[in-house]
Amino acid sequence: MYTLYENLRFTGHDRMDTWQQGTHSWAAYSVYTQKAHHEVYTPHTILNLIVRGQKRMYDGRVIHQLQAGDVFIIPAGSLLCSEIPGQRYGYESINIELPDAIINKYSLPQTSSLPTPVGATSLTASSAWQQLKNELLQQFTVARSIHAGPSQAQIAAMALSLMGQTAQGQSIIRMLQLATAVQPATMHTLGKELFQMGELEEMARHACMSKATLKRRFRQVYDVAPMNWIWEKRLEQSAFLLRTQTDPIADIAYRSGFENISHFYRLFRNAFGMTPVAWRKYCFPI
Repeated sequence: MYTLYENLRFTGHDRMDTWQQGTHSWAAYSVYTQKAHHEVYTPHTILNLIVRGQKRMYDGRVIHQLQAGDVFIIPAGSLLCSEIPGQRYGYESINIELPDAIINKYSLPQTSSLPTPVGATSLTASSAWQQLKNELLQQFTVARSIHAGPSQAQIAAMALSLMGQTAQGQSIIRMLQLATAVQPATMHTLGKELFQMGELEEMARHACMSKATLKRRFRQVYDVAPMNWIWEKRLEQSAFLLRTQTDPIADIAYRSGFENISHFYRLFRNAFGMTPVAWRKYCFPI
């Protein structure tokens, strides 16, 4: 089940430093030396800067293989699975929460192109992004000895300014603006009930909206029908569990919401290009 990723805190880390506003953490520097895996619901937009090591992020049928130097963007309202392999050099990253208000106020040029469907994505890492990452790393060290910490608004504005310098980044900002319209409580509830939901009516009831509104909302935001989104999230969960647990494949399929094992095998192969058995043994390229 997906757990709320709030205050940028989760389990399994060896070190975590945070910047806070009141009791709310809006930035975190995390260090892992062992394997770690999480199923998370992120109510806020997250900028993830990979400092060292590798991580895999599961988003539907898309698996993001991240490594040092990468810039990863997670839209508000995302349900994702995270796998840190815990290889020789460990894993370090910086997470920055980008406020909805700052995202929505960012002005973009007019475009006739269709909006990018909401989903986690990597951004081309220019030297400017590497400079920002290095500055934030230094500030996490220096901030311990100074009274005034960095400003969330300033760092968020700086990150959006870097995104806005390229066509790819502008497309991502439009996508993030679209994602802020998603109702956080709705997505959190769907994440909890994901594997028991069987019909569109049930999904609409959990989302507290009519079937027509639910279908329109999912088409606008994710460019997919609601039940297709459910099946993709179930595939995400099964792919993640096959890599992080040793339970029998049939058990993982049932836990992920698949009642027909033959149907599960067929959908899994179509999504990931190999059988669940091969997926479990697959060596991802470094």
